[in-house]
Amino acid sequence: MKLSIHHTRGKSANPDYTNLGYGWNNIEADWAEVFELITIDGHATSAELTSDNRKEANFVSRQLLMVDVDGGMTIPELLSNAFYTEYGAGFYATHSFKPEHHKFRICFVLEQAETDRSRLRKIIRGLLQVYPAGDKACSDPVRLFYGNPNCLLKHRTDKLLTTDIVEQLIVIIEEQDRVSAEAMTHYTGPAPELNDLQRQRILELLKQTYVGNYPLWRNVGWGLKAGGFALNDFQYVTTGMMSQKTPGDAATVWTHGGQVSKPVTMGSVIHLLRERHGRDCLKETRTSKQENELSFLIKDTMKMLKG
Repeated sequence: MKLSIHHTRGKSANPDYTNLGYGWNNIEADWAEVFELITIDGHATSAELTSDNRKEANFVSRQLLMVDVDGGMTIPELLSNAFYTEYGAGFYATHSFKPEHHKFRICFVLEQAETDRSRLRKIIRGLLQVYPAGDKACSDPVRLFYGNPNCLLKHRTDKLLTTDIVEQLIVIIEEQDRVSAEAMTHYTGPAPELNDLQRQRILELLKQTYVGNYPLWRNVGWGLKAGGFALNDFQYVTTGMMSQKTPGDAATVWTHGGQVSKPVTMGSVIHLLRERHGRDCLKETRTSKQENELSFLIKDTMKMLKG
């Protein structure tokens, strides 16, 4: 497979870990070698790129996909999961894993590398439907995933996410998008009362919500306008929702917003966000820091793998 790796060894080795925009190098290796680079050397991975700059415009292909689980599922539950058993290429615990709070990444290797960014987003969204505990923000084509040096809690297989399953995931997501776009013009829920923090949170979530679907994107713009947001807010979220659309395109949609028989409301936008990010998506969550003691879980997990 082809992918890019970064010299950074583990998340804790990079105190400014929010970007890693430069310094990426393309490699070609088999899955066993890549898994060692991630879980022994601890290198971060991303898509195959045209340069060392990790941005979507430089995307070439991606064959290794990951679902980032920060809670809501345990490793024993993963090991007994039918989809993982059939198609999972492995998992590894992240650096912040704790026995009382499981944090890990599920790995999938596509049977064929995906070169279409729009299709790739749908495949990832499909996997997030299979694993609702996965981080919905980890869905862009060039998303980076940190490795975990000398990781003890891990599992590798040689299984592939087959092409027929990939196509099924895409069909499911495309149908959901069609239904969502239609539903936004029929939403009859009450107009929400939003404070400033919630309004900012809505913009942050929308920017993370790639749709690649004109009716959905347009309806979001109309809903924002109905909710008292400004044009520059819609232009801001457009950069994440529809990468092929420009600020000028957003302005055109904004000008004609609401001139339909069934106008979209702000409630429609929130309904969409709750569909994509969960019902509590407007609430911030916090996790406490606790001492990391792994030995007993490693032992139990290894027994499961051997059994």
